[in-house]
Amino acid sequence: MRCLARPAALGVLLLSLGLGACPPPPPAPPTRAALPLIVGMEYAQPGLGNGLTGTRMQGVKFFPSLFNWGEMQAGPDSAIDFQVLDRLVKEYQDAGFTECMIALHSKCPWGSIDAGLLAQNPNYAPKPEYLDEYAAWVRAVVERYDYDGQADMPGLRRAVRYYEIGVEFSSYEPEPVADYLGMLAVAYSAAHAAFPEAIVMHAAFLATTAFVDDPGPDDYEAAFASVSPRIMHHGLDDIRAVLDRPDLFDAVNFHALASPLEIEATVEWLRFEMGRRGYDKPLVVSDTSPNPFIGWGPATICDALPQFMGLVLPPATEADRCRLADFFSLLVEKDQATLEWAYGQVARDMAKMVVIAANQGIAFINTSFMEDLIQLQAPVFQAGAGLSAWAGMATTTYNVVTRAHEIQELRPLYFAIRQTIGKLDHADQVERIATDDPAVYLYQIRLADSIAGTTYWIAWHEPGTLLLPGDPEPGVNLLLDTTAASVTIEYLITEANPAAEPYTLPVSGGVASIPVTSTPLFIVAGAG
Repeated sequence: MRCLARPAALGVLLLSLGLGACPPPPPAPPTRAALPLIVGMEYAQPGLGNGLTGTRMQGVKFFPSLFNWGEMQAGPDSAIDFQVLDRLVKEYQDAGFTECMIALHSKCPWGSIDAGLLAQNPNYAPKPEYLDEYAAWVRAVVERYDYDGQADMPGLRRAVRYYEIGVEFSSYEPEPVADYLGMLAVAYSAAHAAFPEAIVMHAAFLATTAFVDDPGPDDYEAAFASVSPRIMHHGLDDIRAVLDRPDLFDAVNFHALASPLEIEATVEWLRFEMGRRGYDKPLVVSDTSPNPFIGWGPATICDALPQFMGLVLPPATEADRCRLADFFSLLVEKDQATLEWAYGQVARDMAKMVVIAANQGIAFINTSFMEDLIQLQAPVFQAGAGLSAWAGMATTTYNVVTRAHEIQELRPLYFAIRQTIGKLDHADQVERIATDDPAVYLYQIRLADSIAGTTYWIAWHEPGTLLLPGDPEPGVNLLLDTTAASVTIEYLITEANPAAEPYTLPVSGGVASIPVTSTPLFIVAGAG
């Protein structure tokens, strides 16, 4: 029986009768934006929760390798160990995060078809003889965090709703699509048996670079076929096989790991695919990354054979490869000026992703990352993950005694996300406004009817070419029609721990002329 609000005296009576009482009601969540969008952050580790609540993010996604099936259950007859996952849920709920996302990865040395470290063709789907054990694991996890008063984690404050089955529909989820769908069917049934209101998602689709040439529906097959096999382990046919089974998921899930502009094209494609099948489900972006510029291979070299170098991602081109090699070499060498520029670029990309997600009606987006992917910064990896390895919200260290990550310094991403969420508070719509220059992105934030008066815009310029430290920004002006006498301009924060410094521009003849760059700026209309 699901817990309902009840007077404290009734809870005491139930306890006195030995019947048990529901956990205490959770504290009221803080006021957030009225949009459907939940803004979250990945990958949460123990120790970081309290230090990051100032962003006012609602959501958080835990680092899935900490609690995959094999980590939580040592053998088919072993008890399920909730220690790590309990610690994460409790820490982040206590810190005020209202929506936790748990990725349930089936990787298990005894339960997966082939989870060996040296497997040439790993397959993390459960062995047929262990499907019951896999279902029991999923059911037990969801039951523990459903906030129904039965077998709940001690101290649980609210239900955990979002569950991803698998981690990414790519080489991270390499099993054949038929095996994956069989696993998804078992997990979906088990999760909903435990908690009917759970939001179960398939492993996230990865379509990076498929939309760089703005394909229409007739061109989707060719566009996906052009994606490097380093990225596209599961092709369009496999993705469509998952989309053919809407009975096995509650939300459509994808990853956005390159240009923020790809979110809009990905949403258009997914809505086309859902429309063909006669359904419409919420969209979730469970992982993001700033545009890495180069990824899926070494970035610090530019004179090797193509198969031994990373993939150059738009707006960068092959002509930029040596410039990028110099840039990433400086990052690996910890050049301070280059690091500071990189941290600002991460903030720019993540703020753009949040605004585009709000405009596109996405339900939940996780922004990158709570801390750097520190191992991938080592010289031996040659910046093979590109800029994403430096995409942390904070500089952190690891305390081996407490087994917790500790914040040393907050990065621009922290302040930029806080600033962006603040501008979206009480908004019920973010509408893209056409401009004379299609490279200028302008969004009007429409506030809920109950909030009167102010009109906000967010704008930036996409030059269509790679900008690196020291490159001049193209000079572009936005001509904004407004009846106000003046507008106030506030640039996105791209430096560590600054105060945003707004300035005022006069309006002449009903038009404000506003210089825009690749750094988003917020515009507020003054009195008319």
